[in-house]
Amino acid sequence: MISRFGRAGVVATTALLAGLLTIGAADAQSAAPTPTPSATADTISPARLELAKKILITVGLKASIDQIVPAMLGQLQSQMFKIHPEMAKALHETLVALLPEFNQGEEGVFTDTAHVLASKLTEQELQQTLAYFESETGKKYTQAQAPVLEELGVSGGIWREKLTKIMVDRTREEMKKKGFQF
Repeated sequence: MISRFGRAGVVATTALLAGLLTIGAADAQSAAPTPTPSATADTISPARLELAKKILITVGLKASIDQIVPAMLGQLQSQMFKIHPEMAKALHETLVALLPEFNQGEEGVFTDTAHVLASKLTEQELQQTLAYFESETGKKYTQAQAPVLEELGVSGGIWREKLTKIMVDRTREEMKKKGFQF
């Protein structure tokens, strides 16, 4: 039940989509010297939506979305087991039985994400982006994403903790100058 992706997979999914949109837009700008028409949500053709879905599948976003519910249930199971170890077997059976119910929203999230991507790029840009991610370089880039983002999560967490302490200390110092203690 516990996902091998966990929180890192969710973070990687979000960052991967952001990177995908950035790379796709940069690739489209370098490939097309003339401005492209705006890709608004009301002009999304079925072909554009399908291309966007293919891109999201190719870069592993669909697989990451598919892991969110199992990861959440795994965390719930782990937390509940700590509190009620006597319920381990029954809890596991219950969570397995509930999994299909909780998975029902996944397709909607995937389709919504595809709509966002399709609204940001033209059909030609989507085709170019898909071609990139299906190329050897694109595949290598996609494979590098998870470990890079996992390391970013670790180093970002360390930085965030240090910065939080510095922020609190500096704010405390400045507020002390104004006569406040906290």
